[in-house]
Amino acid sequence: MVALDRRAALPHLLALGVTPVGALTYESIIGTPFPPVVADRARDVTVLPTGGGADDPNLEAVAALRPDLIIGWTDGIEEQYTALSGIAPTVAVDVDFTDAAVSLRAIAAAVGRDAEADRVITAFEERRKARLAEIGAIGDVSVVLSIGSGQFRLYQPAGSAVARWLAEAGGRIVPGIEGTDGEAYEDELVTVSPENLGQVTGATLIVMENTGPAGEAAVAELESSPLWPTLPAVRAGRVLRINSQESVGSYGFQGYDSVLDALVGQWTALPR
Repeated sequence: MVALDRRAALPHLLALGVTPVGALTYESIIGTPFPPVVADRARDVTVLPTGGGADDPNLEAVAALRPDLIIGWTDGIEEQYTALSGIAPTVAVDVDFTDAAVSLRAIAAAVGRDAEADRVITAFEERRKARLAEIGAIGDVSVVLSIGSGQFRLYQPAGSAVARWLAEAGGRIVPGIEGTDGEAYEDELVTVSPENLGQVTGATLIVMENTGPAGEAAVAELESSPLWPTLPAVRAGRVLRINSQESVGSYGFQGYDSVLDALVGQWTALPR
């Protein structure tokens, strides 16, 4: 089978004990063919090039592998679904960027590995609970992603796995949707402009950062804001940096494990 997305199909298959013959390259978004957290286990997986757009597979390269099953993100393979189905049975998988379990279970159902999915999820949930207990009292936390062009996303538990984990462990995510000056997206996040960055009042600040030059530039924009040094967490030296692609489930539960370790490792080193 082949994995045709950069939204965790490859990491999920590997976690389920299935090694695909090929997988779509991540090169254009992270600079390497596959995520570092799965690179060793994917060393025998053929790197499939894109066929134009960032999520478009090269059909000839896919056909050359003679797959018996094709799995890909629904939005990524929508335009080529018919052509892909002519090569092999094709499964389109919906992705929830706040919960990797959704796509893992869908892929597990497609390959007959439901029990393996249950084990992966249960093991992570147990590990998450144990590791977050190392933090102690969490208090007020702000979770921020700079997306460039003077826009900063303030995440809520419904819009971020990291925010949800911390809230479920007893933390309070601030600011909330209500009363925040910005553009709200459902109950998931509020996008604020630079002059409203002062609303980031958490005693601990988690900065989500994307891999690559664009992600680095976005973080630099956040840190160069005149309000940045006035934020409570910045003044107290309580700022953490977490890989955004790992946190949204794009690297599967392997990425979640990496995020959890980075979160707890940095948090326990913060000044009290």
